[in-house]
Amino acid sequence: MNEPFRQRRVRIGALTVALATLFVVAAARLAIVVLVDGPRLAEIARSEHTAVMTLAPVRGPIVDRNGAPLALSAETRSIYARPRRLMRHSTAADRARLAMALGLSDAELEARLGRGEPFVWLARHLPPARARAVAELGLDGVGAISEYKRYYPESNLAASVVGLAGMDGQGLSGVELQYDRLVRGQPVELEFYHDALGHPILDSPLALRAAEPGARLELTIDSSIQAAAENYLAAEVAKSGARRGTAIVLEPFTGEILALANAAGAGVNGDERLHDTAVQDAFEPGSTMKGLLGSIALADHVIAPSQMIYCEDGQWRFAGRLIHDDDRHGWLNLGGIIEVSSNIGAAKIALALGARRFGEGMAAFGLGHRTGIDLPGEAAGIIRSPSEWKPIELADHGFGQGVAVTPIQLAVAYAAIANGGMLMRPYVLKAAYDSAGDEILSHQPQAIRRAIPPAVAHQMNLLLRNVVSGKDGTARLARVADFTVAGKTGTAQMVNPSTGGYYQGRLVASFVGFVPADDPRLVILVVLYDVAHGHFGGLYAAPVFSEIAAAALDRLGVAPPQAPPSYDTASLVPFGSDNAREPVALRIADSPAALAPEQSGGGIPDFLGASMRDALALARARGLTLEIKGHGYVVAQSPAPGRNSGAAGVRLTLADDPAVIAGADLPHRAHPERRENRFISRFARRMRP
Repeated sequence: MNEPFRQRRVRIGALTVALATLFVVAAARLAIVVLVDGPRLAEIARSEHTAVMTLAPVRGPIVDRNGAPLALSAETRSIYARPRRLMRHSTAADRARLAMALGLSDAELEARLGRGEPFVWLARHLPPARARAVAELGLDGVGAISEYKRYYPESNLAASVVGLAGMDGQGLSGVELQYDRLVRGQPVELEFYHDALGHPILDSPLALRAAEPGARLELTIDSSIQAAAENYLAAEVAKSGARRGTAIVLEPFTGEILALANAAGAGVNGDERLHDTAVQDAFEPGSTMKGLLGSIALADHVIAPSQMIYCEDGQWRFAGRLIHDDDRHGWLNLGGIIEVSSNIGAAKIALALGARRFGEGMAAFGLGHRTGIDLPGEAAGIIRSPSEWKPIELADHGFGQGVAVTPIQLAVAYAAIANGGMLMRPYVLKAAYDSAGDEILSHQPQAIRRAIPPAVAHQMNLLLRNVVSGKDGTARLARVADFTVAGKTGTAQMVNPSTGGYYQGRLVASFVGFVPADDPRLVILVVLYDVAHGHFGGLYAAPVFSEIAAAALDRLGVAPPQAPPSYDTASLVPFGSDNAREPVALRIADSPAALAPEQSGGGIPDFLGASMRDALALARARGLTLEIKGHGYVVAQSPAPGRNSGAAGVRLTLADDPAVIAGADLPHRAHPERRENRFISRFARRMRP
């Protein structure tokens, strides 16, 4: 084999090996591309012609208990830009016209486009006319999408309760935040195809799905009562020079909030939609604590209603401190202490109770603990452990100094006195409904605990009436025409946070009460913050209570009670009239003697502890004739419960005297468990829909 031929074969062999190697490399690369990188590359290819759009849902409406809208959503257009594309396909004159249509200056528009971002918002929630003006420019790189803007048709009505929704549809405060997951609905992400220029292809699934609208929230708020509370409160804040004020209207047997109003004074900055003073701020309750103190002392048998306490003629030095009253008082019983609002009397009762029992009593009323109201940011108040109280602090706590409570806590505590002793959880959401109208959430009255026995609640009810109607009462301006009012005034010094002491000329004036006192329908609290010296709760907060109560009772259609007839001699009450009141069904699981006729076997029911109204209704349901003496609540009956009535009627003795209600020596007197059942029956009727 000659040399040239051998060299040619070597070159051919080397070329063959090289080609084979390249083939193997190409095959391996192909395998890697197909088997390893295939899914990633396919995704990249799809992404070149697909896009994702998030469709925001319509935020659900918020309405009051009667269906009046408090928050709605309206469709708007929001304008965005792809800066690079816009800059490539537009002139300076085009962008100047765009800026004019958007209501921006040329410099503002150029600044937004020059951020180097691939996507920028140019304007959010534009009205339709302005959005059309932008669309008519036809600029490449400018687009628009539909969004929903939250607006409040009643302006700031119930602003603290309803709250605020942000630009992107998220809840920021109030019910808007508390129930954000329900009211905001379910957004939908849509993947659609587009051509090389980015235009959607019409057969993509873009129009095949819609976002799920948010739930409709129905509140316990009554717009009419809310408006009255806000108007009267704002007027008094302006008149008194208060820095701010709060008013709460509460249904005592259910815990429903009918109105919750906050008002700011002149020159005070603050957004009611972002901050709720009634729930999020604490204040020293002052003499409103005395109604709770008296209830705790009665329940703990530390004091009797008739027991006399010496009030030191208006000045008492204790533990190196001077405690004083606004007037000189000598010997007073519990009713007198509450009526004239004696600090000295309250301090002595607190000392007799002791720190532990007083602290436990306040905790039973919910003070120092969140009420559980369904609004965000609730404060717990400030009450230190009773083991840390010094004797002078215990005395001060008796008249509401040195402790801090929230307005909602104080209102709920007095609601327990009004409803017979049950602490109810307050709430503002009545029910929620989905887009189909089906109920997805509802709130029912929830009893947290028993704060005081029913008999004690009734005793305190009677004593608190003297604060308003007594000759020395501090809240005569809280009277409501034709109705009996029970309540308590409060005036407390404001704490100076820089010194830890008290301002001498800056006060918190308050009044809390319930009406009608003989059948409570409303608990109303009014607090005026940072008023000048001399602006007492009875002079400034009590009149607001009266105005709100009158408007609310009229709104609810509560008729004034008829003047009680004279029962000095026993009289017969027949039940044959067609106009007589329909019977009230009693639900008393623990009192068989008071069950409905079909459950009791026809015997005489147990009337003990019932009001005259309930006694009349039950007697009519049984076809009985009553002989009634006195007025108030039944303290004795003859014949005894369970016996056959025969042809004779039933004789009832009624009384308003706390000592009699508590079980004085009368025939067939009400045992504690029976009195408990009577108040439970009234509580159960209030809770029924």
